[in-house]
Amino acid sequence: MYPVLFELGSIFVSSIWILVSLGFLTSGIILVQLTEIKSMKMAFLVKNFFPLLIWGIVSGRVFYILMNTQEIFADPIQYIPIRMLGIWDRGFEFWGVTAGIIIYLYFAAKKAGENTWRWIDILSISILAGIPFGHLGALLEGLNFGRETDLPWGIIFETSSVPYTVPIHPTQIYALVYSIIICLVLGFIFLKKPLKHNGDIALTATVSYGVMRFLEEFFRGDESITVFDISIIYPLILIIVAIAGISLAIRYNRLNFLTKYYHERHSKSH
Repeated sequence: MYPVLFELGSIFVSSIWILVSLGFLTSGIILVQLTEIKSMKMAFLVKNFFPLLIWGIVSGRVFYILMNTQEIFADPIQYIPIRMLGIWDRGFEFWGVTAGIIIYLYFAAKKAGENTWRWIDILSISILAGIPFGHLGALLEGLNFGRETDLPWGIIFETSSVPYTVPIHPTQIYALVYSIIICLVLGFIFLKKPLKHNGDIALTATVSYGVMRFLEEFFRGDESITVFDISIIYPLILIIVAIAGISLAIRYNRLNFLTKYYHERHSKSH
């Protein structure tokens, strides 16, 4: 596609860096607007904005290294520690960035006596607003590509980073579409039809985006780390979705039948 927007001599501007930057900018703007709309403390946000950014970058990089150890450590003499610190190779893992930001926000809000889950809801919508830019950047860069398909909307990449020379699933476009839909729906609910508990938006976002990301993996053609011939991303996503889903079920008393079953079994045993 268009991995380089333009170049001037030895200087070039990467498509994905521009779009990821726009994604961060969009997330920041939405975060500020939602903070005002929901009457949260702007001083708290200003104080913690850059630490949030740093935590996201560091944790996203750490996750990337852990999930690409074979590539990172292929040539220790050449790449350590340069590759571990070299964010210019665009090596970030989305779940790592998100985890780092949320973990920092959770403890910062708790320490400041803020409504922790309300802040996490606001942050979730903000992150969702920036995600589509990343998927568009991946499309232009030729990352996160799909596998071969006979469907009429299959696309062909003319880049060495994609090993296919036949039409493949436009998984980046799939991700772009479902991330926009999730963002718009949850954003509308958050602003117009609040859910019962603070944190419900964040948990719902995790479940919905996680499920769609899991389904997307079946159409992906890029390589990923495998354990016993199973992509490591499958159990990772399932664990995250399961935790968020169970948390939602507990909040809405959907697991009462398990408690009832346990008490019945326990009473019979005595």
